[in-house]
Amino acid sequence: MMAIPANLFRAAILTGYFDVAQSFGLDTYRLTKGVGLHRLDLSDPDVLIPTAAVLELLERSALAAGAEDFGLRMAAKRSLAHLGPIGLVAREEPTLRDALKLFERHFRLHTETLILTIDERGDIGSVGVQLMLATKGSARQTIELIVGIVFRTLKALAGDRWSPEYVSFSHSSPKGRTTHNSFFKSRPYFDDAFNGIALRTDDLNAPITTADPVIARYVRHYLEDAMAQPAVLIDATVRQLVFALLPSGRCTSDLLARHLGIDRRTLSRRLATRGTTFSAIVNSVRLELVQRHIRTESRSLTETAQLLGFSSLATFSRWFLSHFGTNATAWRRMHGQIT
Repeated sequence: MMAIPANLFRAAILTGYFDVAQSFGLDTYRLTKGVGLHRLDLSDPDVLIPTAAVLELLERSALAAGAEDFGLRMAAKRSLAHLGPIGLVAREEPTLRDALKLFERHFRLHTETLILTIDERGDIGSVGVQLMLATKGSARQTIELIVGIVFRTLKALAGDRWSPEYVSFSHSSPKGRTTHNSFFKSRPYFDDAFNGIALRTDDLNAPITTADPVIARYVRHYLEDAMAQPAVLIDATVRQLVFALLPSGRCTSDLLARHLGIDRRTLSRRLATRGTTFSAIVNSVRLELVQRHIRTESRSLTETAQLLGFSSLATFSRWFLSHFGTNATAWRRMHGQIT
C-alpha cells in the first residue's frame, strides 16, 4: 500500500469549483480543457488528477472571474461531511487538540502533497499548511482553499462562537475587495511567515461538544484499522494514472513509474504482487472507456482512438475487433448511436 504521490490530488480537492465558477459565468469546459482536465471524470472524488493542473485551473479561474478570493469561495461550500470518515471520527475526539492530532496523522499517512503541522508555544498554538512541491506559477488560490477548509473544520468542531487568534498567508494581500474578512471573521495577515491559523491553547483544550465516549470507542477502533495502512493500493493508483495519461498518447510504464517516483522494474514487481501488470491495467481501462465514448458520446472514431492512446485509427480498429468481434462502427450502430 502507498500514499498518493506528491504530484497528484484526489479530485475531491475541486469540490465546489463548478458552482463557484458558474456563479461568475465562467466557461468551465474551456478552463478545464486548458489545463488538461476536461477528459477526466471530475465528479468522482477519488479520481487522481495532476496537482499542477489543479493549481493552474484555480489561478486561471480566479483571473477570469476577477475574484482574488476564488479559493475561499470554494472553501465556503465545504463542511465536515466532505472530509469523509475522518470527519466523522474527529467529531468523537474529546478535545480540539485530539482532533487536530488525528488530522495531522491522517494527512501524513495518506498524502505526500499536503503537510498539516500542529505546533504549540506557550499559550498559542498553530495549524500550518504546506504544499510539498515546487510550482512554476502561483499557488495562492489552492493555499487559501486549504486554509479555508481548515478554518471551517475548526469552526465545525469548536462551535460557532470560536474565532482564531489570527489567520496568516505567506503571499501578498489582495489588491481588490474580497470576502477574506467576512469569511474568517477577522482580518488575515499577509506576507507572513506561514500559511495557517493561530489559536489559543485554551481552545485546544476545549471539549468537543459532539463527542460521545461510547461511539468514540467504536469509531476510533475503525479508524486505527483503516489508517494502519493507507487505503490507496498500487494497482488502483496505476489505474487512475492510466486514466489521466492515456489521452496524452504517452502512457508508458516508464513515464508512469517516474510519476510514482520509482523505476519500471519496481513498478512491475509491485503490480505482480497484486496479480496484474501494467499492460493488463491499460487494456482494462481502454475497454471501460471505449464503451463509454462510443455508446454515449458523439465523438469520431479517430478522436476516440486518440483519447485511448492509440497511435492511429488502424491500430485502434484492430484492437477493437479483437476484443468485441466486430468493428467500432457496427458496434456503435447496434448500441443505438448514429455513425
